[in-house]
Amino acid sequence: MDNYIKTFEIEGLLEINRPSFSDNRGFFKETVRIPHVNALLSEEFKVVQVNHARSEKNSLRGIHIAPWNKLIYVPRGKVQSVIVDLRKDSKTFRKHQSFIIGEDNRASLFVPKGCGNSYLVLSSEADYTYLTDQEWVPNLEYGISWDDPDLGIEWKIDGDVVLSEKDKENPSFKSLF
Repeated sequence: MDNYIKTFEIEGLLEINRPSFSDNRGFFKETVRIPHVNALLSEEFKVVQVNHARSEKNSLRGIHIAPWNKLIYVPRGKVQSVIVDLRKDSKTFRKHQSFIIGEDNRASLFVPKGCGNSYLVLSSEADYTYLTDQEWVPNLEYGISWDDPDLGIEWKIDGDVVLSEKDKENPSFKSLF
């Protein structure tokens, strides 16, 4: 089994941090072994869609809740990734976990479906990639306010936050739950 996978109180949330190998050409990193992730899950993660976003410093995306699992990796730049358990039947409902990932910490994150996913770009620019086990379908994903005091997230904000128009309109935790 892969001893490079860390579990958390939030059930199904995984941090995968396999070693990097560097030489005079650069580095090589095997980011994840899907069978090792699947061994820790209650259902198999089968990749059906791969997404890539590029964002500027202080861009904040989320908090987005979707009915599909995600495997996140940041190949360029640095982000604060915050995962919020928004599964009503979970013992860690409303709890969150924050990670700094990217070039300084080349970890991957597995985010279970029903958990809120968000990130803040800390570097001048960042590439954020994620694999999902379901194709994106309109109106299945929804959001919650990134700065909701009921969640108590300590964002590493350095300047004015840049949000999409959609994320500016995300409702509060109390209005949804």
